[in-house]
Amino acid sequence: MLSPFSSTNDNNDSNIIDLLYKLCKDNEVEKVRSLLPFIGNINIINKIQSSTGSTCLHVACYYGHREMVQILLEYGALHSIRNLRHNLTSYEEAQTDDIKKLILEHQKLFSNNDYDYIEWSLVGDDLLGKRREFREAIDLYKTYDNHHLISKLLAEVIHYYLNEYLANQINDTGNPEDQVTRKQIKTIETYFKEAIEKQDYLTYFIKAYTLTNFFYKVLNRNLALYILEYFDETKTFSSNYRLVNCLVHIVTLLIYHPNLHQYQYQGICYRGMRITQNDLDQYQLNQHILNRAFLSTSTDLQVAAMFAGEGQQSQMRCTPKDHCALQYSCLCQYLINQNSTAMNIKNLSARPDEQEVLIIPFSVFKVMKIKRNYLEDSTASISIEIELEECEDVIDDNKESESALSDKASRSSSLLSSDNDIKDTE
Repeated sequence: MLSPFSSTNDNNDSNIIDLLYKLCKDNEVEKVRSLLPFIGNINIINKIQSSTGSTCLHVACYYGHREMVQILLEYGALHSIRNLRHNLTSYEEAQTDDIKKLILEHQKLFSNNDYDYIEWSLVGDDLLGKRREFREAIDLYKTYDNHHLISKLLAEVIHYYLNEYLANQINDTGNPEDQVTRKQIKTIETYFKEAIEKQDYLTYFIKAYTLTNFFYKVLNRNLALYILEYFDETKTFSSNYRLVNCLVHIVTLLIYHPNLHQYQYQGICYRGMRITQNDLDQYQLNQHILNRAFLSTSTDLQVAAMFAGEGQQSQMRCTPKDHCALQYSCLCQYLINQNSTAMNIKNLSARPDEQEVLIIPFSVFKVMKIKRNYLEDSTASISIEIELEECEDVIDDNKESESALSDKASRSSSLLSSDNDIKDTE
């Protein structure tokens, strides 16, 4: 009778991972089926194999071993883990639609927040109306100009979002670069506390956002997954109630910050990224796209090209047999038309050399042009170029102008009243 593999030290773990990875790559289904019940620490199944930077599920998906994929999923393999070399999930590396379908079906049956493919944007025809709905739903935050009220909202972000929700996600599986650590959480907490003490949320949020890779990644992931629940009238109660509220606090306190106008940006900016075919499918000519999360762009084309992986297409992931690309270098050009859509945060950022322009969630763009350079030249330095122009909302602009005039009149009235009070006491 076989005895369970012990995993009392790193060497044993490494040996088990190497063995399991090789069996999955070679599609040794029966051997894996026999081995898995005797692994003492089943979390090993989600460990990254050191020499390849991928998990067992990655390699099974990449080589199209459907039955192996099914076995791994049944034993708790996570399909949201990204490999180290290519930053792809096992879903994105899957060779067949059949395997992708299997993963999606597993996700629906076992909802454990293991999201392998996140919908970062809404795609449709009339998204300006949706943007307007969002803005109207968060209008109440305009009244939060009292330091005490804002402090209470930020205290909830610190107490729940940072020290409860994110702290509970501390683990030792997945990509080491994406892991949440107690030290990282404490660093971000320091900035939010300074935002309260110095009454300057905008400055210290941007510092926290740009300081580490961890915070902006996890925040944008949470925004993409959960922010729409706040606007869903069919959900009278959500188990994510406190999480969703914290996310709304983070975004709307920025949107309605009194100093936002100092950093407003209009004009052209660029975003470089490596995308999969799934990502590319969202960009259809003349289609409207609304972003659920923050988008980091730059006024410097070369900075964006660097993030896109300019000139590195030959090193990006491709299929093992016919060498078709699984990911592409992509450069997006955004034309910002409205003054409440983007912030030039160069002077606030922890990384000023990136010349970052931050596009705020719930912005709507129209896809104006798509160039697939790789079709004409497989050695093109940038494989895909996409041009997007912001859709202007005349109705919302008028409301914002009226609101600004109203606020200005209100402040003037308040100052006049205060002046009269002073005179009365003299």
